[in-house]
Amino acid sequence: MTNLLFPTDFSSSTTAPLNWVRLFARKTGATITLLHVYQPMIADTTLPTLGDPGLGLAASQEIEEISQQRLSQLAANLQAEGLSVVTDWRIGSVDDEILDAARETSADLIIMGRNSLSSFFDRLAGSAVSEVADSAICPVLIVPMVEEGTLAPQAQIRTIAYAMQSGTTQANVSAQTDSLVDTFDAQLQILTEDQLKNPPVDLIVMQLYPQSGFLDGLLHPNRTSALIETSDVPVLVYHQPR
Repeated sequence: MTNLLFPTDFSSSTTAPLNWVRLFARKTGATITLLHVYQPMIADTTLPTLGDPGLGLAASQEIEEISQQRLSQLAANLQAEGLSVVTDWRIGSVDDEILDAARETSADLIIMGRNSLSSFFDRLAGSAVSEVADSAICPVLIVPMVEEGTLAPQAQIRTIAYAMQSGTTQANVSAQTDSLVDTFDAQLQILTEDQLKNPPVDLIVMQLYPQSGFLDGLLHPNRTSALIETSDVPVLVYHQPR
Protein backbone atom coordinates (compact mmCIF):
# COMPACT_ATOMS: atom_id res chain seq x y z
CA MET A 1 0.00 0.00 0.00
CA THR A 2 1.52 3.31 -1.10
CA ASN A 3 -1.31 5.87 -1.43
CA LEU A 4 -4.10 6.72 1.01
CA LEU A 5 -6.84 9.20 0.15
CA PHE A 6 -8.60 11.01 3.00
CA PRO A 7 -11.43 13.43 2.14
CA THR A 8 -12.04 15.88 5.00
CA ASP A 9 -14.40 18.73 5.85
CA PHE A 10 -12.30 19.75 8.92
CA SER A 11 -15.11 19.15 11.42
CA SER A 12 -14.08 17.92 14.85
CA SER A 13 -16.14 14.77 14.26
CA THR A 14 -13.55 13.62 11.69
CA THR A 15 -11.16 12.74 14.52
CA ALA A 16 -12.14 9.06 14.37
CA PRO A 17 -11.50 8.54 10.62
CA LEU A 18 -8.31 10.61 10.87
CA ASN A 19 -7.06 8.23 13.56
CA TRP A 20 -7.56 5.37 11.08
CA VAL A 21 -5.62 7.31 8.46
CA ARG A 22 -2.75 7.63 10.92
CA LEU A 23 -2.93 3.91 11.76
CA PHE A 24 -2.71 2.76 8.13
CA ALA A 25 -0.07 5.33 7.20
CA ARG A 26 2.19 4.32 10.09
CA LYS A 27 1.76 0.60 9.52
CA THR A 28 2.27 0.70 5.74
CA GLY A 29 4.40 3.81 5.16
CA ALA A 30 1.85 5.07 2.63
CA THR A 31 1.57 8.70 1.57
CA ILE A 32 -1.63 10.44 2.67
CA THR A 33 -3.46 12.65 0.18
CA LEU A 34 -5.61 15.09 2.16
CA LEU A 35 -8.55 16.10 -0.01
CA HIS A 36 -11.01 18.92 0.59
CA VAL A 37 -13.86 19.48 -1.85
CA TYR A 38 -15.27 22.99 -1.68
CA GLN A 39 -18.88 23.42 -2.75
CA PRO A 40 -19.51 27.10 -3.56
CA MET A 41 -22.86 28.57 -2.66
CA ILE A 42 -24.82 29.43 -5.82
CA ALA A 43 -27.06 32.45 -5.45
CA ASP A 44 -30.72 32.18 -6.47
CA THR A 45 -30.98 34.78 -9.25
CA THR A 46 -34.80 34.62 -9.18
CA LEU A 47 -34.85 36.41 -5.82
CA PRO A 48 -34.34 40.17 -5.37
CA THR A 49 -30.83 41.20 -4.38
CA LEU A 50 -30.40 43.09 -1.12
CA GLY A 51 -27.26 45.09 -0.56
CA ASP A 52 -24.03 44.85 -2.52
CA PRO A 53 -23.87 41.55 -4.46
CA GLY A 54 -20.10 41.86 -4.36
CA LEU A 55 -20.19 41.16 -0.64
CA GLY A 56 -21.37 37.63 -1.31
CA LEU A 57 -18.50 37.04 -3.72
CA ALA A 58 -15.99 38.38 -1.21
CA ALA A 59 -17.39 36.12 1.51
CA SER A 60 -17.18 33.09 -0.80
CA GLN A 61 -13.56 33.88 -1.63
CA GLU A 62 -12.77 34.25 2.06
CA ILE A 63 -14.30 30.84 2.81
CA GLU A 64 -12.22 29.33 -0.01
CA GLU A 65 -9.03 30.81 1.43
CA ILE A 66 -9.88 29.61 4.93
CA SER A 67 -10.48 26.05 3.71
CA GLN A 68 -7.17 26.08 1.84
CA GLN A 69 -5.37 27.33 4.95
CA ARG A 70 -7.00 24.65 7.11
CA LEU A 71 -5.98 21.97 4.62
CA SER A 72 -2.38 23.18 4.71
CA GLN A 73 -2.40 23.32 8.51
CA LEU A 74 -3.74 19.78 8.82
CA ALA A 75 -1.05 18.57 6.43
CA ALA A 76 1.64 20.36 8.46
CA ASN A 77 0.35 18.77 11.68
CA LEU A 78 0.52 15.26 10.20
CA GLN A 79 3.93 15.90 8.66
CA ALA A 80 5.15 16.98 12.11
CA GLU A 81 4.15 13.49 13.28
CA GLY A 82 6.52 12.02 10.69
CA LEU A 83 3.86 11.10 8.11
CA SER A 84 4.16 11.63 4.35
CA VAL A 85 1.37 14.01 3.27
CA VAL A 86 0.26 15.88 0.15
CA THR A 87 -2.82 18.09 -0.26
CA ASP A 88 -5.52 18.31 -2.90
CA TRP A 89 -8.10 21.15 -2.86
CA ARG A 90 -10.94 21.01 -5.37
CA ILE A 91 -14.23 22.66 -6.27
CA GLY A 92 -17.19 20.53 -7.33
CA SER A 93 -19.45 17.66 -6.34
CA VAL A 94 -18.08 15.85 -3.29
CA ASP A 95 -18.51 12.27 -4.48
CA ASP A 96 -17.41 13.00 -8.07
CA GLU A 97 -14.25 14.79 -6.94
CA ILE A 98 -13.36 12.05 -4.46
CA LEU A 99 -13.67 9.41 -7.19
CA ASP A 100 -11.63 11.53 -9.62
CA ALA A 101 -8.93 12.12 -7.01
CA ALA A 102 -8.76 8.38 -6.25
CA ARG A 103 -8.18 7.61 -9.92
CA GLU A 104 -5.64 10.38 -10.44
CA THR A 105 -3.58 9.48 -7.37
CA SER A 106 -3.88 5.72 -7.93
CA ALA A 107 -5.21 5.45 -4.39
CA ASP A 108 -4.88 2.04 -2.77
CA LEU A 109 -7.45 2.92 -0.10
CA ILE A 110 -9.98 5.68 0.52
CA ILE A 111 -10.76 6.39 4.17
CA MET A 112 -14.01 8.26 4.81
CA GLY A 113 -16.04 9.25 7.85
CA ARG A 114 -19.76 8.53 8.04
CA ASN A 115 -22.25 10.59 10.03
CA SER A 116 -25.07 9.08 12.05
CA LEU A 117 -27.56 10.11 9.33
CA SER A 118 -29.75 11.77 11.96
CA SER A 119 -30.66 14.82 9.88
CA PHE A 120 -31.31 15.74 6.27
CA PHE A 121 -27.82 17.18 5.84
CA ASP A 122 -26.25 14.13 7.48
CA ARG A 123 -28.18 11.91 5.05
CA LEU A 124 -26.93 14.06 2.17
CA ALA A 125 -23.34 13.54 3.32
CA GLY A 126 -24.08 9.87 3.90
CA SER A 127 -25.25 9.49 0.30
CA ALA A 128 -21.84 10.72 -0.87
CA VAL A 129 -20.17 8.04 1.26
CA SER A 130 -22.44 5.36 -0.20
CA GLU A 131 -21.81 6.59 -3.75
CA VAL A 132 -18.04 6.50 -3.27
CA ALA A 133 -18.21 3.07 -1.62
CA ASP A 134 -20.27 1.77 -4.53
CA SER A 135 -18.31 3.35 -7.38
CA ALA A 136 -14.66 3.55 -6.30
CA ILE A 137 -12.12 1.40 -8.12
CA CYS A 138 -10.14 0.81 -4.91
CA PRO A 139 -11.21 -0.40 -1.45
CA VAL A 140 -13.01 2.10 0.78
CA LEU A 141 -12.80 2.17 4.58
CA ILE A 142 -15.90 3.76 6.12
CA VAL A 143 -15.44 4.91 9.72
CA PRO A 144 -18.39 5.94 11.94
CA MET A 145 -17.82 9.49 13.15
CA VAL A 146 -18.46 10.49 16.75
CA GLU A 147 -20.42 13.50 17.91
CA GLU A 148 -18.54 16.68 18.68
CA GLY A 149 -17.26 16.66 22.24
CA THR A 150 -17.20 12.85 22.32
CA LEU A 151 -13.92 11.00 22.65
CA ALA A 152 -13.09 9.13 19.45
CA PRO A 153 -12.39 5.40 19.93
CA GLN A 154 -8.87 4.15 19.41
CA ALA A 155 -8.03 3.01 15.90
CA GLN A 156 -6.75 -0.55 16.11
CA ILE A 157 -7.06 -3.85 14.25
CA ARG A 158 -6.77 -6.84 16.54
CA THR A 159 -9.87 -8.69 15.34
CA ILE A 160 -11.39 -8.70 11.84
CA ALA A 161 -14.80 -10.05 10.81
CA TYR A 162 -15.34 -11.03 7.20
CA ALA A 163 -18.97 -10.65 6.08
CA MET A 164 -19.61 -13.90 4.23
CA GLN A 165 -22.23 -13.76 1.46
CA SER A 166 -23.64 -16.30 -0.98
CA GLY A 167 -21.30 -15.24 -3.77
CA THR A 168 -18.15 -15.07 -1.64
CA THR A 169 -15.39 -17.60 -2.20
CA GLN A 170 -12.46 -18.53 -0.01
CA ALA A 171 -10.22 -16.88 -2.61
CA ASN A 172 -12.10 -13.60 -2.02
CA VAL A 173 -11.61 -13.87 1.71
CA SER A 174 -7.88 -14.56 1.38
CA ALA A 175 -7.26 -11.82 -1.17
CA GLN A 176 -9.05 -9.22 0.94
CA THR A 177 -7.81 -10.14 4.41
CA ASP A 178 -4.43 -11.88 4.25
CA SER A 179 -2.39 -8.67 4.11
CA LEU A 180 -4.45 -7.11 6.92
CA VAL A 181 -3.99 -10.13 9.15
CA ASP A 182 -0.24 -10.15 8.48
CA THR A 183 0.25 -6.37 8.81
CA PHE A 184 -1.68 -5.99 12.05
CA ASP A 185 -1.14 -9.51 13.46
CA ALA A 186 -4.94 -9.74 13.71
CA GLN A 187 -7.37 -12.60 14.23
CA LEU A 188 -9.92 -13.32 11.49
CA GLN A 189 -13.52 -14.43 12.00
CA ILE A 190 -15.93 -15.47 9.25
CA LEU A 191 -19.47 -14.27 9.97
CA THR A 192 -22.76 -14.73 8.14
CA GLU A 193 -25.36 -11.98 7.67
CA ASP A 194 -27.31 -12.90 10.80
CA GLN A 195 -24.13 -12.60 12.93
CA LEU A 196 -23.14 -9.12 11.79
CA LYS A 197 -25.19 -6.96 14.15
CA ASN A 198 -22.63 -5.19 16.36
CA PRO A 199 -19.99 -7.95 16.32
CA PRO A 200 -17.24 -7.54 18.98
CA VAL A 201 -14.49 -6.85 16.44
CA ASP A 202 -12.36 -3.88 15.36
CA LEU A 203 -13.02 -4.06 11.62
CA ILE A 204 -15.55 -5.61 9.25
CA VAL A 205 -14.47 -6.56 5.71
CA MET A 206 -17.04 -7.12 2.98
CA GLN A 207 -17.44 -7.23 -0.77
CA LEU A 208 -20.09 -5.28 -2.65
CA TYR A 209 -21.92 -7.15 -5.38
CA PRO A 210 -23.48 -4.98 -8.12
CA GLN A 211 -27.20 -5.39 -8.59
CA SER A 212 -28.77 -5.33 -12.02
CA GLY A 213 -31.37 -2.72 -11.20
CA PHE A 214 -34.10 -1.52 -8.88
CA LEU A 215 -36.14 -4.72 -9.15
CA ASP A 216 -33.13 -6.87 -8.32
CA GLY A 217 -32.47 -4.77 -5.25
CA LEU A 218 -36.12 -4.98 -4.22
CA LEU A 219 -36.43 -8.74 -4.62
CA HIS A 220 -32.95 -9.57 -3.32
CA PRO A 221 -32.06 -6.97 -0.69
CA ASN A 222 -28.44 -7.09 0.43
CA ARG A 223 -28.50 -6.74 4.21
CA THR A 224 -24.72 -6.83 4.26
CA SER A 225 -24.55 -3.65 2.16
CA ALA A 226 -26.62 -1.88 4.83
CA LEU A 227 -23.58 -2.15 7.10
CA ILE A 228 -22.12 0.83 5.24
CA GLU A 229 -24.81 3.08 6.69
CA THR A 230 -25.47 1.47 10.08
CA SER A 231 -22.38 -0.24 11.47
CA ASP A 232 -20.81 1.03 14.69
CA VAL A 233 -17.62 -0.73 13.56
CA PRO A 234 -15.49 0.55 10.63
CA VAL A 235 -16.30 -1.29 7.41
CA LEU A 236 -13.73 -2.01 4.68
CA VAL A 237 -15.47 -2.40 1.33
CA TYR A 238 -14.11 -4.27 -1.68
CA HIS A 239 -15.82 -4.46 -5.06
CA GLN A 240 -16.66 -7.17 -7.50
CA PRO A 241 -15.63 -6.19 -11.05
CA ARG A 242 -18.65 -4.94 -12.97
